[in-house]
Amino acid sequence: MTDYSVRLRALVSEPSRDVAGDGARLARVARTRDEMMAQGRAMSATLATQAEAMERIGHQLRARGIREVVVAGCGDSWHVGAGVAHAWQSCTGMPLHAVQAHDYACYGAAVAHAQTLVVGISSGGNTPAVMAAVRAARRRGAFTIGVSNTEGSPILTESDAALLVMASRKGWPTQSSTATMALLIRLARHVAGDSGVARAIDAALDEIPSVVDALVPQVDAQMRAIATQWASARWMMFAGVGPNHAAAAFGAAKIKELSPIHAVALQLEEYHHYRSQKAGDPLVMVATDPASRERALDTALVSASLGGRTVALLGDDVPDITARVDHTVRLPAVRAELVALVSSVALHVFAYHFAQARDALGLGYPGAFAPA
Repeated sequence: MTDYSVRLRALVSEPSRDVAGDGARLARVARTRDEMMAQGRAMSATLATQAEAMERIGHQLRARGIREVVVAGCGDSWHVGAGVAHAWQSCTGMPLHAVQAHDYACYGAAVAHAQTLVVGISSGGNTPAVMAAVRAARRRGAFTIGVSNTEGSPILTESDAALLVMASRKGWPTQSSTATMALLIRLARHVAGDSGVARAIDAALDEIPSVVDALVPQVDAQMRAIATQWASARWMMFAGVGPNHAAAAFGAAKIKELSPIHAVALQLEEYHHYRSQKAGDPLVMVATDPASRERALDTALVSASLGGRTVALLGDDVPDITARVDHTVRLPAVRAELVALVSSVALHVFAYHFAQARDALGLGYPGAFAPA
């Protein structure tokens, strides 16, 4: 029998463990807190330093006649694509597909062509699946852009164009994701030209860093209180639609990384096509724009009838939802194309406090996987 022990050690090389009080994990949780507090600044720095590069790339893409966009990534980098899709499509009128990089490398790249733009996102700059996706797309003649916060990394040097994210990722991903979303939304403006919608989204994007900087202290105490109340949960469900689903996916990812317990993100509609929630199950519902509202109300009705526990993240006052959930977190009202930039930050705050609350109770994950 083949000995795969070396291969396995590489696959599970993350030094932190799921057990309570693990020092390596808690140190990374603390670093995550530092980075999540500086997300507005990371967005501003990224947009400022990459302005000339985005203008140049926008000209190249217009000249090439790009007709479709693929954003390929793994983990949070994959969810970045979903977070910007509505903004990109509203600005440019062209479809954007957020794809899991390994899936795209194996299957999706087969239909790439000269008018396809493939954006490969890798924070570290050398994620094997993302590199494979970009290389497969280039073989098909697609135009590729590498995006990373690691200067000089292979994803930047091997792509047709490159954008550098001015963010750190010493903790689990927070500012590296939100700054990348801001960057790609600004790039859409350069591709779109001078349409009225693109100008309006671009102007609104200028305000987002200050909105985000004000948001963390605004929601910090409330998120700490909810997280403390829910700290004994062994799994958690998140739900949203469109860019709100992207935020839900970021929220689930942070819970899995920081706490660590099981967490899953559902499309809001899919909640209603299965017996998704049981009595006592915790649900975080992200419904910050009007398009989400009616299905969010349906979800609140069902959750309350089942005895579920629900937090609703809302962008305005919706009394019929608020009356039927355990907690409502009000977020600043922003354009629907930009909501993922705001709601993701609020869920980063929640995940941090949830991890801290579990540690205070001495809770790890029973039967935690801790290879030698």
